[in-house]
Amino acid sequence: MQERRWRDFDWSLLIAMTLLCTVGIVALYSTNAAPGGGTEWHQKFWFKQLVWCGIGYLAFFWVSRVSFQRVFDAAPYVYAVTILLLMVVLFVGVKINGQRCWIRLGPVGTVQPSEFAKLGTILLAARILRPLGPEGVTWRQLALVLGVVLLPVGLILKQPDAGTALTFFPPIAVLIFLSGIPARWVVAAIVTGVLVGPLLFAFMLEPRLKQYQRDRINVTWNAIFHPERLQDRQTREGFGYQTLQSMIAVGSGGILGKGFRGGTQSQGGFIPEHHSDFIASVIAEEFGLVGSLGVLALLLFVILHSANVAGRSRERFAMLVLAGYMALLASHVIINFGMVVGLLPIMGIPLPLLSAGGSSLLMTFVSLGLVANVHARRFSN
Repeated sequence: MQERRWRDFDWSLLIAMTLLCTVGIVALYSTNAAPGGGTEWHQKFWFKQLVWCGIGYLAFFWVSRVSFQRVFDAAPYVYAVTILLLMVVLFVGVKINGQRCWIRLGPVGTVQPSEFAKLGTILLAARILRPLGPEGVTWRQLALVLGVVLLPVGLILKQPDAGTALTFFPPIAVLIFLSGIPARWVVAAIVTGVLVGPLLFAFMLEPRLKQYQRDRINVTWNAIFHPERLQDRQTREGFGYQTLQSMIAVGSGGILGKGFRGGTQSQGGFIPEHHSDFIASVIAEEFGLVGSLGVLALLLFVILHSANVAGRSRERFAMLVLAGYMALLASHVIINFGMVVGLLPIMGIPLPLLSAGGSSLLMTFVSLGLVANVHARRFSN
């Protein structure tokens, strides 16, 4: 029995995630040489990442062996706890860069409840959508799922963290799509979105945007359609600074990169948040296009592998959970790389398994543990 358990274990997933974690830690360690912050200050990131990886592996192996019935039963409680934490963070949370998103836990550091709320929301939405009648998903199920996703999104917008709030919608959209939604509903939703979306943005969303959010959108627009405007001094030294420095780092890396600790932008400390949201720019500068494509290939393998395991699952709840996580992972990768190369506004979205951050890393390990769980039971009823 023990031999079969290890034979059915998802070794390919374990190898891929280990390689990604290793690249992330190497890139974080490389930032030690950056002046201004001091070696000790930068070492905290790679060392903490190493510690969180150890905790993450324990969580990964434990979750990979838990009965999925227990996951199904725990879904409402996981969701409730994450909602409670999102409420707590609004009152006692640590404020960083104008956002109150973290709770300090003494020597452990800070945790970000919104990262765990993503998984909690996927679990409860999958539980609601698990029963499927002959007509497909019902209006009652849709209303419940909408309420489940809007509650954490509303609390996260209060922090405020619009970027994280947006990542809740791709997995929910995938779950609803896989729940047998009638084709006419899909067509109606697309037509309504095309017609009403621009009006909603122009008359409701745009007036509510803060100035820095408008500036970030304008910087992205200029990076795509008017790159010469990025050389304007106000843009270079203002909200376009981070995007411009990241684009310089990516471009200067060339095919093979400048080598470990050889990047001028990352080592010179020119890229803000290069240890977290912009870790991909460090990888691109020091390991070049080859290194970036290698990271993308590993991330793509994890996404497609998760989709394959979900498609082969014999239990509907497990299939929905894995499909939702696959959509969440894909949205993180697309948004993060889009930010790094200037194709999307800066939204503070980490790159899974690579960016510094214990909460994101632990949530990813737990989610991948669920993938390994379903993979190991693919031949069971």
